[in-house]
Amino acid sequence: MLLTKTIKTLFLCTLCATAIAADDSTQINDKFTQIKGTIDSINGELSAQRASIGELKADLQHNNDTLKKQIFEELKAIQRQSQYVYDNILAQHDRNGGNMNLKPLRNYDLQTPDGKMIFGEIEYFYVKEADATIEARIDTGASQSSISAQDIKEFERNGKKWLRFKIVHNDRVIEVEAPFVKQTKLRQSSIDGYSYRPIVRLNVKVGDYSTSAEFNLVDRSKMQFALLIGRPLLTDIAVVDVSRKYIQKRADKNGLLIINTDDYVANKKNNINVNEAYDKLQEENKGGQIATVAKDGTESMGTDPKLSLPSVSNKIESEEGKLPSSKVDKKKVQKPKQEPKQKAKNDKAHAKNTKSKLSEKEIAAKELAENYQKSQNAVD
Repeated sequence: MLLTKTIKTLFLCTLCATAIAADDSTQINDKFTQIKGTIDSINGELSAQRASIGELKADLQHNNDTLKKQIFEELKAIQRQSQYVYDNILAQHDRNGGNMNLKPLRNYDLQTPDGKMIFGEIEYFYVKEADATIEARIDTGASQSSISAQDIKEFERNGKKWLRFKIVHNDRVIEVEAPFVKQTKLRQSSIDGYSYRPIVRLNVKVGDYSTSAEFNLVDRSKMQFALLIGRPLLTDIAVVDVSRKYIQKRADKNGLLIINTDDYVANKKNNINVNEAYDKLQEENKGGQIATVAKDGTESMGTDPKLSLPSVSNKIESEEGKLPSSKVDKKKVQKPKQEPKQKAKNDKAHAKNTKSKLSEKEIAAKELAENYQKSQNAVD
């Protein structure tokens, strides 16, 4: 009987413990559910905030682009008004028979009345990253600008993707490094399909105008021009007159010049090197630093012994067992010191000569005074 009661008591305790455990598990599950709901709510709010920030960025960029365009249009309007006023004043003065010694506000051979540049079919573009001026074909039908590129390699700089490539043209190889922008997909009629090209950003200058523009990379070594300028770079800054060439002045007159293939081949046949002056300068500076005299008087040989100072060259020849060819500097030759007795004798003779010269002057002055006194007495 007692055993039965004990078993019943244990059974009831077990049921109570199970019920309590079930209640605890339910409560924990409920809490997890609540926490999960809170987390989902927070994630939803974060997603909404990200979307709002994205919209704000897009609106800000749009407003910024709109503002830039408005400012640009206003500046062009001011330029047109200034040019109109100037032209009217000049015309009125000419009608009245006058002659105004004024320079025009712009060169109409280089610019339109509204301030846009005039490009010919071919223009010189200086590419900063290549440190070269490249003859470019202006193509208003091209949706992108492109530059010749071979051996394209990817690398990282300051945590960003960059591309290194080579421009092979005119029997020259120019290595260029530029920041990567994106990959582009272009339709090509020659292959009846699409081609994928990387795009980099380059700094170019034509005439007095400098800008940063996007160029896709493609091997143009078999084409006439290593550089092609498309619509995006021309928009709002230039108009094209295909009947003319080389309208804008060359920005870098003394640098490396890459011309079109036909002209290069023709010049090569006639033994003409358009980069003769540039190559000569590069050859002269090939050794590097020319020797100079430092501020403290010490002499630096530099990196090219042939361009070093004569004294340094003589030192090199002496170390090599050769006889220096330079003459002795007479200014640096010290005179031998005189003996004390001889020096005293010379000083005494010098003093005597000085005294005799003074005595002669005193006698002459005395005679002059006596003659003056005699003349005064004769007058009296």
